[in-house]
Amino acid sequence: MLSKKKKIITGVVVLAAILILGFWYFFQKDRITVPDTYKYDDLTEYVTLGNYKGIRYTKKVKKVSDSDVQSEVKKAIKKASTTKDVKSGTVGSESKVKIDFTGKINGKKFDGGSAEEYTLDIANDSMIDGFSEGIVGHKVGDKFDLKLKFPKDYSNKDVAGKNVVFTIKVKAIVKTNTPEYNDAFVEKNTKYKNTAEYEKSIRTKLEKENEATAEKDAYSEVFAKILKDSEVKKYPEKELDASKESMKETYKNLAKQYNLEYEDFLKQYMKMDEKSFNKQVDAYAKNSVKQQLVMRQLAKELDVTVTDEEYNEYLQELLKQNGMTEDSFEEQSGTSLKEYAQQNNMYEGLLYEKIMKQVMKLSKAE
Repeated sequence: MLSKKKKIITGVVVLAAILILGFWYFFQKDRITVPDTYKYDDLTEYVTLGNYKGIRYTKKVKKVSDSDVQSEVKKAIKKASTTKDVKSGTVGSESKVKIDFTGKINGKKFDGGSAEEYTLDIANDSMIDGFSEGIVGHKVGDKFDLKLKFPKDYSNKDVAGKNVVFTIKVKAIVKTNTPEYNDAFVEKNTKYKNTAEYEKSIRTKLEKENEATAEKDAYSEVFAKILKDSEVKKYPEKELDASKESMKETYKNLAKQYNLEYEDFLKQYMKMDEKSFNKQVDAYAKNSVKQQLVMRQLAKELDVTVTDEEYNEYLQELLKQNGMTEDSFEEQSGTSLKEYAQQNNMYEGLLYEKIMKQVMKLSKAE
């Protein structure tokens, strides 16, 4: 029999253990872990890996031109520009305007046919023919009707080919105030003191980006040669089926965004029926799974791994580079970082980078 004192001590120890486990679970339940895929003891049952040593490749780094630098300057000027609603004037062919509009078919409103305080760039719009053109020449404050017709091949089949009347009110002409580019602009909008320093920094940044692009292109060239030289013996059903379903789900979601049935979306945008599309899905899935098999076998032979810790650090660094936290990312994207990482193969991207760094050491630049 335990004494009362020993019972108390034992109870405290057990309680402490429970609390520790509870805290561990709380912090681990949302932790992002590496995907549980391609976990086979012997991948050679599925794939014969091609040669990955001594592969020759070309690395072409694009030179940064003066026009490249000026293009970045123009982006900075555009970003610093401001707009103002002008409550007078006549709409021209190059104007930006703020309008209210209501669309009706047979006297009834329809989904997506109305908006308030809508900013329209007359010269660069995505409206149906006649919409923007019909606003040109009107003055701020004008209210008028435009009688138009939707194209027969319009994405929304509910309105395609139908006559429509848009009642439009011009609320304002949007004027853009573009700042002058000089040393004062640079000092106000950047961390540099003058245009020369600023443009030098742009050139350096672009050179680094071009170097990184050339490196990625070299990775792709070498991996493509390895892939071509590799052969799949058989496809793992779990991953093959998952790849097929993932692609189909992507297009089903696109169909919903276009307010179309899946079959109608395929016919209208893919120009094929579901049977033909499924053949493409099969080919895509097999190619995707082959890439993964080759990559995983390369990782095994080169002793390359990605731990949960590395994976989380990688994702957190990407967030940091974009000035975001997990909470702000979820708020802006509408999905958690964990879900986004899974949907966009972020783990595979990190594994690929680590593998190719090792492969390139064994390759030869020409």
